[in-house]
Amino acid sequence: MKLNNFDDFLKCTLSQKEVSLVIAKDGSELKKFIEILEIGGFRQTIDSVELFKYVETPSKVFFIIGDKLDKDIYDFITQYPTGQIEIFDNQILKSKVVTPVYDGVSVIFLITKPSLKHVQEAGFQILNQVGLAYQS
Repeated sequence: MKLNNFDDFLKCTLSQKEVSLVIAKDGSELKKFIEILEIGGFRQTIDSVELFKYVETPSKVFFIIGDKLDKDIYDFITQYPTGQIEIFDNQILKSKVVTPVYDGVSVIFLITKPSLKHVQEAGFQILNQVGLAYQS
């Protein structure tokens, strides 16, 4: 299926068993993608603990990856397709395990091209771990 625009991409992300990735060429384009996501009813998450809350029930969420990628976020990306995610919660000092429902859930990670390069140089090969990817 050829995607003609960002809206088509968003429709395809619902109920995927892998996280989706949006690659913006720069910060300005990233802001435009965020605006579109927010208008479309997506909520921004700030950490893995917050991501956990949303994947247990139908929801649409996004997370912005900066120049550094926390290991718990990388673990979320790699474990999401397995049907069970385990991440250490620094707030309660315990491991948390979540089983994503997938049906009616859309999880999108956003990153700029320069940040992607930094993340890859740090050893996190996220392109190999995500499902659908969009780049303008």
